[in-house]
Order: sequence, then C-alpha cells, then structure tokens
Amino acid sequence: MKIKMKRFLSVFLVALMVSSSVFCLDFSAAAAETSDSDIGAVIEFEGEDEISDVKPIVQSGMAAPEVTEPAESTFTTEPTTEPTTVAPTTIPTTAKPAPTVGAVKNLKKTSFETNKITLAWDKVSGATGYYIYYCNADNNTKYTKYTKIADIKTNACTVSNLTHTTSYYFKVSAYIVQDGKIYEGKTAFRKTATQPGNIENLKICRSSNEIEFSWKRNPKATGYKIYRACAKSNDKSVLYKVVTNNKTTSFIDKNIEGGRTYYYRVKAYRDLYGTTYNGISSVTRAACGLCAPNFSMTTQLSRVSLTWKKNKYANGYDVYYATSKNGKYTKLCNTTKDFYNTSKLSNNKTYYFRVQPYKYVGKSKTKVLGTYHTKSIKVTNKAYGKSIGNTYIEISIQQQHMWFYLNGKLYCETDVVTGNNDGYHNTPKGAYKIWQRQSPTTLIGPGYASYVNYWLAFTYSGVGIHDASWRSSKEYGGTTYKGNGSHGCVNTPYSAVKKIYQKAKIGYNVVVY
Repeated sequence: MKIKMKRFLSVFLVALMVSSSVFCLDFSAAAAETSDSDIGAVIEFEGEDEISDVKPIVQSGMAAPEVTEPAESTFTTEPTTEPTTVAPTTIPTTAKPAPTVGAVKNLKKTSFETNKITLAWDKVSGATGYYIYYCNADNNTKYTKYTKIADIKTNACTVSNLTHTTSYYFKVSAYIVQDGKIYEGKTAFRKTATQPGNIENLKICRSSNEIEFSWKRNPKATGYKIYRACAKSNDKSVLYKVVTNNKTTSFIDKNIEGGRTYYYRVKAYRDLYGTTYNGISSVTRAACGLCAPNFSMTTQLSRVSLTWKKNKYANGYDVYYATSKNGKYTKLCNTTKDFYNTSKLSNNKTYYFRVQPYKYVGKSKTKVLGTYHTKSIKVTNKAYGKSIGNTYIEISIQQQHMWFYLNGKLYCETDVVTGNNDGYHNTPKGAYKIWQRQSPTTLIGPGYASYVNYWLAFTYSGVGIHDASWRSSKEYGGTTYKGNGSHGCVNTPYSAVKKIYQKAKIGYNVVVY
C-alpha cells in the first residue's frame, strides 16, 4: 500500500509538470520549442525497494513550480544540470548625436591699414577651427559672391593683399570635426573697409601771393581733409579744410604771408557703415611768394642758355631738363645765379627745361621748393643763323666764361671779364671772325693806353681778346663785369690767352652771346 502511494504521487507530480509546461507554452517562445522528452517520464523499476527522485529541467526565462511535500518525506528540487543563457551573436551600436556648434560672436576689425584687414572674435567652445569667407563689396554689388579664403585654428586672422579704400564683407564660422564629418556653425557677418591709400602727385601749382596745390583723385574716396602747419599754429599740423566733393583735387590758400613757409597734408577719407575711414597723408611744403621764375632761352653752338629774374625769397635755383615734356627730368645744377648755360646737346633735338627756386627754412635748413614752368627749345649747332663748324671760340657773357674748340674737341676754357654792363661798354653779341693777331701790342682808346702781351681782334670797332695784367685772379668770372668790366674787350688770364693765341688763326670764328 505504501508503494502504491508512492507511485501515485510520482504519477501525479509528472502530470502536474506536463500541465505546467503546456500552460507556459502560451507565454514563452522558448517553451514552444520544448518536446516531451524535455519534461521527463515515469520510470518503472522492477524492484520495489528503490526509487529514483524525478528532477525537472528549468529553462531559461521560466520559473520552477512550487511543490508541497508530505511530512514524512523530504524531496530535493535541484536540477541535474546548470541552466544555460544564450548570448547574442552581435552587440548593437548606438550613433553619437551631431554636436552643437556655437555661433561666432563679437566679430570686429582690429587694424587700420590700406592693404590688409585683421579680424578677431570670441572663441567658440569646443570648436575645431574657423572658416573665413570674404566678398569685395565694391566689385560685387549684389553681395552674394563669397569666397572661402582661410581655415584657421585661432580666433583671429589677417587678410592681406587687399585694395585700399575698398569695402569688404566678411563671414566667420566655427566648425567641429566628429567621426570624420564636419559640422559648421552659424556665421558671423561684418562690413568693413581698408583705409584710403596715400595721396598721389601732391604738388605745388602756384606760390605767389596765394599758394595753390593739387593731387590725384581717389575715385572711391568721399572727400579729402587738408591739414596745414605754419608759424600761426606753432608749426603744428591742424585740420584746415574738409573737401566734401570727391572730384575736387586742388586747393588755393589765400590766408598766407609773403616769405613764410607752409606745410600741407592731404588725406582721402571714405564714409561707410557709419564709420569714417581716414587715409594716409602726403606732405608738401611751400613758401609764399616762391613762385616759378619766368625764364627765357636761346640756343647756339649746341648749347642752351637760360636766364631769369631772381626771386627775393629764393636762396637758389634748381635747373632740370628732359627729352620729353612728361618724361624723366634730370637735374643739371643748383645755382644762386640768374642764368645757366648747358653743356653741348644734340643738334636738332628738342629739350624741355624747368627752373625751380628753393629756400632753406628752420634750424635744420629744410629745403623748400617753389613752383616751376616747363619750356622747350630745339637745339641748333649754328650761331645767329650761321654755320660755325667745329673750330671756334665761344664766349658767354652771363657765365663770364670762354671755350676754344679745335676740330670739335675742347682745347681750352677759362673764366673772363667782359665789357662793363652799363649800356655803353658792353661786349657786343654776335658771330664774328678773328681778323687781327698781335703779340705784344698797346691798346689805345679814349683816355687809356694799355700794354698787352697777346691780342686777337674780332670786331672792326676794336673789340678783341687780350690779357689784363691789372686784374687779380679773383676778378675773373662772377659778376666783376657788372660795374667793373672792360671797355668792351674780353679780359683773359695770361696763361689762358697765351695758349689760345698759339692756336687761334685769322679767320677762326668767334661767337659771343
């Protein structure tokens, strides 16, 4: 009876487990795959003295049933094998979200130059770098054509090789690089411009009782600012005039005093976006009354002779020449005299000349230039319309100098003293020939009789070349002839006239101018 009871309980337990498995079939996909062999079976034993405990297999994800045991017997419910957990074959991945790129803030220009613009802005947290875009707003009126010009890592950059007085638009954006992708943030926008360039061709046009100067027009400028420095302003440069018309490129200063020196600066300016962009100033100096001399010119024997009236404010004069009116001018000399005689120039060629007065001012003796006129003349190798040839004696009254050419080559030259410049004893100008040679001889005239070692007459009225023992070496050249000149002859140092006399023959040409 006891054995039968045990068998009954065993069969009941098996039936209960089968029922539980069928119930779980509705809720677990894993249980659906379970067969009867997974549950177990009633095992029959031939002997009645031994039984084997039945232990259920607990599947992954299933709970073991609760069993109430009789008091007289204790059962062990541990499974015969450990439950297994099936691991997934791959690990699922989750993509990082796109980063948030901050906007560039406080974009500003930090430079004031004519050919470059420096920009700076606040750093953007986490930014890998910054992109710089620009647009030439003067050339692109629709402001849509932007060019990326830089990829930088810092929060400042300088854009070079720009044009002066030009409007530029800039955009700057931060970017972040993540997983090989670039994420660009919102751009900051800035309107700005380069500073106007230096004023070109600033020059004095007139310096009489008024000072007039001019400059080259800047087509992009709004206007010009004129500064002046003089004794009245304690030599400090102060804003003197604002020219609001872009097309005005000259200024006349009437508030000046004779002989005083004035310094002028001219700056172009441009008004844009509520800002005035000021240019670089050019400087010119002018002395009131230091006007251009009105000079005259003559040409003979391939030379050009220039004469002018002295300016009372000038310390001297610079003489220039060129082979074309707007060509490069070469400085021939600076002189305190009121004339200049060039060296030999090319026959039948036109030359252009300028005579510019200058004045030294201040303790530093700054050279201030006056104005000038430009005149031209065609050079001739003739003299007073006559062909002279290559052998002749040339005498310049203004320069108080004499040259002797033999076969086109300079043989001798010397300073001289010509006739007294009083209207009565002037040395006559013109083209002559030597008609008399004597050594020695005595020159006799009204109230005088002068012994000379060498005599070369070239006019029939008694004017010639001779030595003058009564003169010191310091008297030759310069201005001796103005008040202490000869009676018309050409007084010559002894050593020079001796040399000339040895070669000069009757019939040789003599040109006086």
